[in-house]
Amino acid sequence: MNTFTKTTSILAVLMLTACGGGGGGSDSSSGAAQVDEPESGNDNPVTESIANVQIPQRSMQDLAVPDDFDYNPTLSVDVIVDISGISTQRAYVSVYSEYQQSADGTLTPDYAYRIANGALNSGKGELNITYAQEYTSLLAEVWFYDGTEPLQRIITRDNNEITY
Repeated sequence: MNTFTKTTSILAVLMLTACGGGGGGSDSSSGAAQVDEPESGNDNPVTESIANVQIPQRSMQDLAVPDDFDYNPTLSVDVIVDISGISTQRAYVSVYSEYQQSADGTLTPDYAYRIANGALNSGKGELNITYAQEYTSLLAEVWFYDGTEPLQRIITRDNNEITY
């Protein structure tokens, strides 16, 4: 071999060794950069003690429910409307489960939460309403076809009649 070839070969070996290209271990990686992964040992004693705590399994027999518990989440109420004392013209009633009361006492229903409505005949009508127990009161509005402002009344479980 001539001197030029020997020198070139030695330089190539030195460059590969300096760049880490020799591979020299039993790692079968493709030559991509390797990142050392942290050891899986847990240095945090709090996390380690939490991991060792056993949570007992619960079953249906562990539940305690009072005998008078009502599993039905709804209530039914008959709303009786009688406005014949002030008007017998065409009207209808709408009942809302969501409404807002402003500082001046004005009630504004959320129209997306209308749960019942019906027509009044000669100023009288009756609605059977089923609603979620979470609502302690409902807003009823009696609307007239002539465009006047509606009559409003709060309906509760104990007060379900609208009389004028």
